[in-house]
Amino acid sequence: MKVCDVCGTFNLKENNYCTHCGCKLLNENICPFCGMKNPDSSNVCINCHKQITPIAIDSFDVLFSEYNRSLLLNANLSVEDYIDILRNIFKKLDYIEIAGKTPKEKVLQIANVFTPVIPKSSGLVYGEYGSPIIFYDDRLDESLQISTIIHELAHFLLFDLSVNVLCKVLDVMPSPVIKSFIDHFLISPEIEIINEFYAHSVENRFIPLKYQDFNSFLMCLSKFGMDIEDAGDVILLGNSLARDIIFFLQKYIDDDLRESIKLQFKIDMNEPKNNVSFDYSGEILSYEEKNKIFIGLMAYYFERFYIDEEARAELEYTKFKYED
Repeated sequence: MKVCDVCGTFNLKENNYCTHCGCKLLNENICPFCGMKNPDSSNVCINCHKQITPIAIDSFDVLFSEYNRSLLLNANLSVEDYIDILRNIFKKLDYIEIAGKTPKEKVLQIANVFTPVIPKSSGLVYGEYGSPIIFYDDRLDESLQISTIIHELAHFLLFDLSVNVLCKVLDVMPSPVIKSFIDHFLISPEIEIINEFYAHSVENRFIPLKYQDFNSFLMCLSKFGMDIEDAGDVILLGNSLARDIIFFLQKYIDDDLRESIKLQFKIDMNEPKNNVSFDYSGEILSYEEKNKIFIGLMAYYFERFYIDEEARAELEYTKFKYED
């Protein structure tokens, strides 16, 4: 890494100018483990012999370093890099044939490409995303199973997107440590409401208008003592994130599959269950604005664990779930 002599910001070693202040950088390659200055061409530290740009971060002490904190605080993810991340997430669907006989089978096949989707037969909620597995209640009508799977898939896709964004910023590969942090980030009070509005927005794009709702989003607002009037920024960011996922997902949940889903709802339900009890605009942020805000929220949550080493113990249990 290179450290800016003017503002102290860590920069990738290929950078010629500081990402924070714009000043020209000297050729310095700083080890994130021991702080030793290395020759600019070095990939392994001449002092501690660790890889200067780790392939994967394997401990929370390495993740929550000053070096990574600086990278996150000064991140400037380009639109091109962001779109490439989304393309890489969805391209695996290009290698399968969606051959289910029913709309539920097709949606299940799509979701299973990303993460295991397992039926459950207990509990009151229709479905849940339990990292790294999606659960849905197979006692429901097939139309509700479809909407539940899409909703929980949306949660997983935001998780996958967030992992890859953080890895891009830190220039590392995904690892259980990274995934554990993102898992906690997405259920933090600051993000959970955004996450629920976003997931409902993705779900609602693929089911009939008469059966759309925002129930879990409204429950989140109530849990945190907020009214819909307080949620303008939440809705704006959630809507913007949903736009990105919908753009790619609708290539596979296409018009023909959507028509089949619509027919399934008509078969299963006699009465519409529209519960959208509030008005909101379809306004969205630009990619640049959205990325800046979302990564800024990630950096804000990162700061908690950077400051408080004891808080990192909270992440250990979650880490185990991603180690298999």
